[in-house]
Amino acid sequence: MRKIIFIMSIISTAFLALAGCVQVERQGKEIGGENQPWLRSLEVYSAAVNPENIYHAAYPYSYYAFFADGESGGRTERLDLTDSIKIEDLMQDKEVFRYLTDYVEGLPEAQEGKNLSYYIILRYLNEEGKEENIYRRGYDVFPEGWGEFIEQYNGICGGELLGGGDTLQTVTPRFLTEAFGVAETDVREGTLQDVIDVEKLDMIKVTDSFRMEDALSGYYAAIKEPLIAPHRPTELISVESTQEEYNAFLDSFFDRLEGSQVEEQDSDQEFLRYFCLIDSGKCFYTARTSDLDKLPAVGRGEGDCYVLELDAHMEGMTMNTDFIYSGDGRFLLVPMDCGTDVITAFCEIE
Repeated sequence: MRKIIFIMSIISTAFLALAGCVQVERQGKEIGGENQPWLRSLEVYSAAVNPENIYHAAYPYSYYAFFADGESGGRTERLDLTDSIKIEDLMQDKEVFRYLTDYVEGLPEAQEGKNLSYYIILRYLNEEGKEENIYRRGYDVFPEGWGEFIEQYNGICGGELLGGGDTLQTVTPRFLTEAFGVAETDVREGTLQDVIDVEKLDMIKVTDSFRMEDALSGYYAAIKEPLIAPHRPTELISVESTQEEYNAFLDSFFDRLEGSQVEEQDSDQEFLRYFCLIDSGKCFYTARTSDLDKLPAVGRGEGDCYVLELDAHMEGMTMNTDFIYSGDGRFLLVPMDCGTDVITAFCEIE
């Protein structure tokens, strides 16, 4: 489900980013004058096998660790680096700073391969105060001196976080089970390898902010999309229906939800009825397509499908939302966060 909140959040994000750059540049000049370089951040993904299950750290802020909670698989969480060396202290040690930056910049810029071995993002201000953003990515093997680089990097992070060995960890069904506690039986209509292939899971995706449950849901939605696609609004249609027919369709629709209890609540949108699934708290709207001319339909969104523009109930702000037609075109569903099963039940897809 796509919800796009406009204008204010974009302006706010841009302002904060600009303010951060100005502050970093000011700090660099205060520490060492006009010609003092200044590190902003050094983020490293290392796919070297690590018994601590930590494959991603972002100095000076955070690192990412796996948790298997037993509920539809586990997750990767962002945790604070509490013992890292402060940037202002690191910048006093020009030897370490220069070693780290020289090593990263000396890695090949463009590589190809099958399995990711490392990914590095280095951001710093150079001696002229110009921002440098360096990206390096490697595959299948680790570069010369990788162990020493990781040792130095762990040192500024304040702990033995990343692995610097030679054995490469890849995303396999066994790895997902060991890291996140997910089993083959958790996959609907497929296998864990199918999830890996369809969701294109790699060591970057699973070691960032990641939830196994989202990957399973994304996989299931992807394999059902060919059945749902014909119900997407590539054109605006209006088919007459009575209120009695509308109520009867909803009753039949709710019966297809396999025991989920549905509760209608006061709607915050005109001409749309609002429902919640009591067990999950997920929600959706419905309407008659005969009322489509009363709804704020806007231009085409992604994939040349129409979207509805709903009131975000914040001054000057709206949200664009996808919608789905029923099989006979008389009714429509605005899925919100309700999930694939609700969509397929609405479309009467088995």
